[in-house]
Amino acid sequence: MNIIIPIIFIIGGFVAIFYVRPKTQNNVTEMKFLQTKKINELKDMFDQMDSNGLGNDYREFVELKGNVLSTNLKETPFSNRQVAYCKSRLAQVIEIKEQYRDSNGNMRTRVNKQENTISEEKSSQEIELLDGSTNESVVLEINGVGCKLDIPKTFDRFEPKTNLGNYRYFNSFSFNRFGAETIGFKMTEETIDNNQQLYVIGEAFKVGNKIHIGKPQDSKKPFIVTTKSEEDLINKSNQTAMFTLIGGIIAIVVGIVMVFAK
Repeated sequence: MNIIIPIIFIIGGFVAIFYVRPKTQNNVTEMKFLQTKKINELKDMFDQMDSNGLGNDYREFVELKGNVLSTNLKETPFSNRQVAYCKSRLAQVIEIKEQYRDSNGNMRTRVNKQENTISEEKSSQEIELLDGSTNESVVLEINGVGCKLDIPKTFDRFEPKTNLGNYRYFNSFSFNRFGAETIGFKMTEETIDNNQQLYVIGEAFKVGNKIHIGKPQDSKKPFIVTTKSEEDLINKSNQTAMFTLIGGIIAIVVGIVMVFAK
């Protein structure tokens, strides 16, 4: 049974080196060598394909840079801001008392904090992207399968129960049902502001008369929507690839040492 742990270390190390790291490096390569396309160029290409009867079947892997356009802003649940997109989480924070014996055999009590997720919500409305090359926009399928959405956490706060009256979100809450051990709630929001600059890599295709950007049919290609710049994202991905390599090597070495130690 004890041999399972070192085997897990070794397998995990090989997965990190030969699967996770190459996938990250592939994303970096796509970002470095893919030329940014303007929406008017993309529209012209689809118009040409439409004239040839291929518009609904044509797909193109593209890199876009532009600003968010949303005609249906959403109010964030906790900070009450108007944004184009919001992903929020509410967690109950409780204290759990635990009895244990210290090194001298005496009974002690320690208090641990624990978070229990109550709700996780995200916007369902579509957001669109404009880049100034045309009045037309493209739809970003950020709620679709396979979207790597990299956006900032713009609200992160813990509030004790006594302060929750300051938030409209909690007006209909009955706090008695959460128990006396509840000390408060943690609230987080990740948001995209209207007119926010975005960097997008994904596959363009037509849905009706509108161009959408979504997950590529080739599973090796990424679908990324981020508020970071292209340069920042490349630097972050390079760092991730390096840490994955180092972590994989360390895991393999630790696993081998554990095998021989046994």
